[in-house]
Amino acid sequence: MNSFGPIEIGLIVAIVVAVICLILFIVALKSKKKAQEKVEAQYKSREQQLSDAHEEELEKERIENKKTVTKQQEEYTATVNSKDREIDALKLFSKNQSEYVTDMRLIGIRERLVNEKRIRPEDMHIMANIFLPRNEFSEVQRISHLVLTRTGLYIIDSQVLKGHVYNGVSAAQFKEQPMMEQVFSTLDLDRTTPQTLVLDQNEDKESLSFVNYTTHLNEIEKLAGDIQTELNLKFTPTTILYFNPKNDGAVTISNYAQSSNTKVLVGPEQLDEFFNKFVFHGRIQYNVEDLQRVMDEIESFN
Repeated sequence: MNSFGPIEIGLIVAIVVAVICLILFIVALKSKKKAQEKVEAQYKSREQQLSDAHEEELEKERIENKKTVTKQQEEYTATVNSKDREIDALKLFSKNQSEYVTDMRLIGIRERLVNEKRIRPEDMHIMANIFLPRNEFSEVQRISHLVLTRTGLYIIDSQVLKGHVYNGVSAAQFKEQPMMEQVFSTLDLDRTTPQTLVLDQNEDKESLSFVNYTTHLNEIEKLAGDIQTELNLKFTPTTILYFNPKNDGAVTISNYAQSSNTKVLVGPEQLDEFFNKFVFHGRIQYNVEDLQRVMDEIESFN
């Protein structure tokens, strides 16, 4: 009869233990896999819930944003339409006699320069009675004339006058012009600061008035800076204060300004001389395409 020795018995026991351990390992592995699958399922479910909730919030936000944008567009359109009507109304009634006369004189200067073949038609453009919106249409700036040339842009503010212009006058001229001392005193002007004063005939044609244009010149110069910014220009436009003769009367000037950003011109001869000098002989600043771009942008506002 066969009998197992200690070695055989030990081997059998080891095999049995190994089988039991293997079975326990397999059971534990399956349990772990099931637990992992359960966790993954819970994670995916939670992820889907969060994704659905996020999409729902995004959709709500999109709807609210669309409502807000639509409302803003409606308000913007209403504002633009209102300003368009305002600008159209201003255009109907804003031109005065001086501006019409200046229109004709500028057109005459351009035609003469073209006919003399000193410039081409596309080298000089005259825009009159134009408007530029500022601060998202909350303000509108009016320009009586803007002349566009390859040698620069010129803002012209035209007035009518029957009298005399004292440009750049200060205490330094009191000896030459004794009356100016009294004028400065009466108008409370700074004697050390050059002023632009105009002696003009009143409507009754029997009296005269002194008008201080110094602040007006500063406003024109500020307008030039605004235009440069609004239209993204390479150079600041030159500003001109131009006085047309009133009722074919005489208009003269005493020019004491040593240097000034704004040119003060009186009468058609000075206007003609200025453009004859600067449009034809000036330094080229813009090409024809630049001028057309500026015109197109301005016309989009008008």
